Amino acid sequence: MSAVIEGLASHPDCEVLRSTTLDEFLARTPRALLFFSGDVGRRPEAVDVAVVVRELLVNYQGRLRVGVIDRRDETALMTRFGVVVLPAVVYVRDGEQTELVARMRDWPVFAQACDRLLAPGVSPGTPTSGGNA
Repeated sequence: MSAVIEGLASHPDCEVLRSTTLDEFLARTPRALLFFSGDVGRRPEAVDVAVVVRELLVNYQGRLRVGVIDRRDETALMTRFGVVVLPAVVYVRDGEQTELVARMRDWPVFAQACDRLLAPGVSPGTPTSGGNA
């Protein structure tokens, strides 16, 4: 794990999640981001995405939590959330996936997905793509 991702994982509104702890995390976390980093050596843009996720925590302070998916369980959990490209951020509202943003994107892609996640009165629907390719 890179120093940036370790820094993100140590943020008070962030937890490192295993497949055995994910459901409990989602049950007690109404609005969450799940961060799938992948192998930072092979996918260095994961560090950039980690920086964006940390900034989302700062900008939306106290309104959402982040689960950093433990690399040991990433493959199994990628299947569960339909992640095919890493790094990826999965947006979850009340236990239901609402969006997925893969790879490094411009700030507004991540921020607008957070705005939709945190908007009052919006119910989860079919997961949407944040420019996955």
